[in-house]
Amino acid sequence: MLDRTSRTVRPEDPANRRRTTLEDRMHPHAPPPAVDRTVRSADGTELAVTETGTGPALVVVGGAFDHRGTPYLERLVAALADRYRVVTYDRRGRGASGDTEPWAIEREVDDLSAVVESVSGPVAAFGACVGAGVLLHGLAAGVPITRAVLFEPPFRASIEHHVDDVVFADLLDEHVAVGRRSQTVRAFLAHVLGVPMGQVALLRLRPAVWSALLGDAHVLPRDVRVLNGLVIPERVAAAVGVPVLVASGDAGPEFMGQAARALAEAIPGAVHVQLAGQWHRPEPAVVRRTVDRFVGSAQAAKMDGRPHPVLRGSSTPAKMDG
Repeated sequence: MLDRTSRTVRPEDPANRRRTTLEDRMHPHAPPPAVDRTVRSADGTELAVTETGTGPALVVVGGAFDHRGTPYLERLVAALADRYRVVTYDRRGRGASGDTEPWAIEREVDDLSAVVESVSGPVAAFGACVGAGVLLHGLAAGVPITRAVLFEPPFRASIEHHVDDVVFADLLDEHVAVGRRSQTVRAFLAHVLGVPMGQVALLRLRPAVWSALLGDAHVLPRDVRVLNGLVIPERVAAAVGVPVLVASGDAGPEFMGQAARALAEAIPGAVHVQLAGQWHRPEPAVVRRTVDRFVGSAQAAKMDGRPHPVLRGSSTPAKMDG
């Protein structure tokens, strides 16, 4: 979520339906061009959606600073689109999507549901960082997703040392209200994602990147609330009734791995895997292999009646090579 440069595409513009380029026609094995469209959520909010590729449907929900068209999400979609019909969307208040007050977690669930229900056929999902938190709430609420991979939602495994996190979103709201967008972004990066302040300072020396991050300052308090004040929402996790793989890297902050393991234990039947050599921004190729093993192999197993090779009724953490 630290390398974004957002595109500004109006979702209602007919030009959003991209044309096949000469390069596409010269490479017939390349995935078809992306198609932009809009979906209306339950409260009337218009959401900007993009579909890329062919194959089984996979909804991807990115992190706090990920939009359709931001660099990391583009690379992730490119890695997945030759195997899946990848569906991405700008969450409300971000990118080209609309926004309707008052905000609530339930509205984010409605948004996810509207996107999923706009896609034909069974839908699996991948969520990273805060996007994994959004997916968790959606799965618990019964959004029709067949199975999901959750990568490092930045919860904390315990609340003993984080008792002030329940009011952290209010502090961010205060920063936003008086125009302290830089303070909002700095606090979120450091406190929620564990980014060292030295690295945050270096980001400020990259004007285009920092300006892009500031563009989402106003919605960061919402993300803290999606994350339940950074405490794993045990009741929400216990309500999930579909297969879930919780993944973490072994090269990032230790608390991310601890939270991933704890979340897998809280979700009935979930499995935790640790991805070798990965941090909070996993390589798209590694995400692709992880999704293939959990989603793609499950579809193949279903067709010939074999048990799924990852889910064997155990929540014991496993290690996967990057």
